[in-house]
Amino acid sequence: MRHDAIGRAAPAVSIFAAAIRATAMLTATQSVMAIPIPGLLASGRFPRRQFPKGSFIKQPDDKTDHIYLIETGKVVTFFLGPQGHDVSFLELGVGDFVGELSAFGSDEPATYFQAIEDTVALVLNRGQFLEALRNQPEFAELVAKTLCSRLRLMKQLYIESKLLPMKTRLYADLIRHGVRDEQGRLRISPMPTHAEVARRIASQRETVTRHLSQLAKQRVIDSSRGFIVITDEAYLRAEISKALGGIEWQ
Repeated sequence: MRHDAIGRAAPAVSIFAAAIRATAMLTATQSVMAIPIPGLLASGRFPRRQFPKGSFIKQPDDKTDHIYLIETGKVVTFFLGPQGHDVSFLELGVGDFVGELSAFGSDEPATYFQAIEDTVALVLNRGQFLEALRNQPEFAELVAKTLCSRLRLMKQLYIESKLLPMKTRLYADLIRHGVRDEQGRLRISPMPTHAEVARRIASQRETVTRHLSQLAKQRVIDSSRGFIVITDEAYLRAEISKALGGIEWQ
């Protein structure tokens, strides 16, 4: 578990984090951002930092005003629960920010940001971030789109947590993490562990293993080659739609 790498007692979980856990909004996701880094930021004005896989970019006791714009790599966002287990929330990728809430006078609620791939980020302090917002329309648009995409995802996860049983939360998670291959099928690679999937959908590893095995027997998924291929996406989407009672889902 990630808390082993932290090497200290878990902080008290904030009310906000507890609310997220209580409503099961625990699904990590690929970043929905695909916006190129603006020329202003790629011009060398801001320093770059490299974060090896497994290292922490920001932790709750980090009081610096640094804001990081991810240029390459992926970062997972998580809280620590009362028992020391990690509660995954979001995966951040190219074009996403780490620590931007501090620029608006708000602290991240006991949040850890950990690189899950080798990651490179541009580093801005609060003043530089706000200056760029005021004076660079391209940068302001990037920030607005980033925050809107997170709000849209939060809404989707909230609906899923309220209306979907565990089985269909699993289906939604598989679709969300899939990337189209050359045949148009959704592929999840590298294949996550069943424990990782269970954390994302607020379930148990054994339950996830049972349902994934059933999907494989039904030939809805194929995980025989070291990654997951969704071979019957229509089935998963139909089951999600049925569970949502016709409410539109991504």
